[in-house]
Order: sequence, then C-alpha cells, then structure tokens
Amino acid sequence: MKKAVVTGALGFIGVHLCSRLMEQGIEVFGIDSLINDTQQRQGEERLLQIGRNSLFHYIQQPIEAVDYASILEEDTVVFHLAASTQTDNQWNRLRETIHHNVEATQHLIKAVTGKGRIVYSSTVQVYGERTGMITERTPSNPINPYGLTKMAGESLLIQESRKSDLDVVIVRLPTVYGPLQREDMAFHQLLEAKILNKPVPEIVDRSTYDILYIEDVVEGLILAGKTKFVNEVYNLSSGKKRQWFKGKELITGLKDNGWKNAREEVYISNQKSFEKLGFNPCTTVEEGIKKQEEYLKKRLDRKE
Repeated sequence: MKKAVVTGALGFIGVHLCSRLMEQGIEVFGIDSLINDTQQRQGEERLLQIGRNSLFHYIQQPIEAVDYASILEEDTVVFHLAASTQTDNQWNRLRETIHHNVEATQHLIKAVTGKGRIVYSSTVQVYGERTGMITERTPSNPINPYGLTKMAGESLLIQESRKSDLDVVIVRLPTVYGPLQREDMAFHQLLEAKILNKPVPEIVDRSTYDILYIEDVVEGLILAGKTKFVNEVYNLSSGKKRQWFKGKELITGLKDNGWKNAREEVYISNQKSFEKLGFNPCTTVEEGIKKQEEYLKKRLDRKE
C-alpha cells in the first residue's frame, strides 16, 4: 500500500487512521464534506491536529463529487469510513440515512472497481439483538437505521466483488472509544461529568456489546488494507465479555448490572480476524479509559 483514500477523514476514526497511515509513509487523500457549521469548526481543528504534511491531501467534497480518476491507482486502498451520524438512528429520516450510507457507497464502488481495494467500516449492529457468541456466520438482523444501511452497504460490496475484480474487506466494529470520541457518546459524556464534578448522566451507547480502543481499531483497518484474504467479513472486537460495562464502571465507580445473568451476555468472537488478519488488540480497557480521560482533561483545560 503506497496510497490510501480515506472517506470521513476528519471524523473520530478517520483522523487517527490518516495520522497512522502517514507515519508509515503512505500518501493519503482525505475526503470529508463538513456539511454544517459544527462539522466545519471541528474539521478545521482536526486539520490542525493532522498538521502540514506533504503526504496528506484534503478534499472537501461529498463522496459523489470527487474526481477519483485523478487519485486512484491499481494499488490504492480506499478506507470507506464516511457515514451519517446525525440521522442514523431516526426512522423518520431513513431516506437521508440511505443517501449518506448506501448511495454514497454505491457511487464509490463504481469509481474504485478495477483500480483498488475498498475496506468498508461496518458495525456489529448488523447482528441486531443477540445473546451468546457472535461470529461472522451469525445471521444479520439489524433493528435500527444505522445497522440496516450498513448491512445494505455490505451487500452492495459483496455483490460487486463477486462479479468484478474489486477487492473488498468488510470490518464490523463495536463501540469505539478513545481521544476525539464523539461528544454524544457515553464514555465522553461520563468522563466529562467526572472531570467537571457533575452528576452522572443517564446515557447508553447505541451498542453495548463490546468496545475497542481507537488505536486498536486503526491497526485492524490497516491490516485489512494489506491482507491477502479479501472479499471477506471480519469482526474487530476485544475478544472479552462486558467490556462496555466495565468501562462505565471504571469511569463512574458505580457497579453496572447491565446483564441480569450470564445467559444474556454477548461475546463477539475475533478469532477469524486474529487468524487471517493477524489482529490482536493490545489496549486494556483500563489503559484506554485513562488515555481518553487524560486527553479530555487537557482539552477542557484549554477551553477555560
């Protein structure tokens, strides 16, 4: 991999991925449209964080408007991270979510076919409500617009990989945490309340099946970009039970009885990603929470 394209480049995962790719000497084209004022301010801040680097090229355009012919080569890896975060849990805005999460993916497929590989960031929410062990063979049964549209994107990619020379690697992610986590997510809000001595907010992430620290996620994505085992689906997970609840307990100091009994526990297997990608997450939840808290403290100090 000498060149990479990252959609959603200024998002939580995108910024970390772009930085790691450049550390490895890979030329990066980061795509992000920044559709509202909040995203614009956040995007400017994150561009400063990435810093000036001859390996980084920022393209502020919607996915559908980008001239891919000018940047794609045969060995280019496209990391497709862009997805709606404003409408993805609202059924009354399903049409808008389909546009951001499905139609944009379809456009990207047409642009990339014959010219590279797509690593698609999906979600464990495609499995729906489950108990017990979840593997890549577990049937999909999404119950929210985000999971539904991500499953549709997966289907488009798999269909194209079967009829063309497009290489596809799909990674299903649990809840991701760490520095730069979105402000509407639970660990960010719980840590902010802790640092500012505010009451513990009643907030639960959309998925509490598992968590994965951002740097481990980035490592998994890069491994997916390099693997010879393509046209496959992989779970990226901690390989442990109750990690989301353990993280909440570490932040708040309060015992969380999220599961009433052992039969209701969920375990997302990462055996396939370990065997085929070499994926082996190394950040414990204690280490990850500490790093996110330290980052947030510094950020809040700068605002004062």
